[in-house]
Amino acid sequence: MSDVEAPRRSSFGSSLLVALGWYATVAAAVFVGLVGVPANPNQDCSVIFACLTPQEGFALAAILGAPVLAAMLLTTAVITFLLARRVPSPVLAGTLSVSITIAVAVVAAGIWQGAR
Repeated sequence: MSDVEAPRRSSFGSSLLVALGWYATVAAAVFVGLVGVPANPNQDCSVIFACLTPQEGFALAAILGAPVLAAMLLTTAVITFLLARRVPSPVLAGTLSVSITIAVAVVAAGIWQGAR
């Protein structure tokens, strides 16, 4: 008999839940940060969207950013699927997949800005 055990693999579902937890944490932190900022009493409301409350601004950003978020979630799911086979910890696999997705998004945004 062999004393060597097969390498432990993390679960795809657990790793994906960790990744989704990171997205939820960042969204909650941004929302709490925006709500905590006091309103400027001397706002010029002549510009469109200038007088939105923080909650309205967050909702507008969520609506306009939904396609980007959907693409990031899809990319995260694919990367998590690939990493869950090789990384033994679901926490590490989920965190790495989100980190790689953010790096891909930053590179894609840079390419898009450069092409404009």
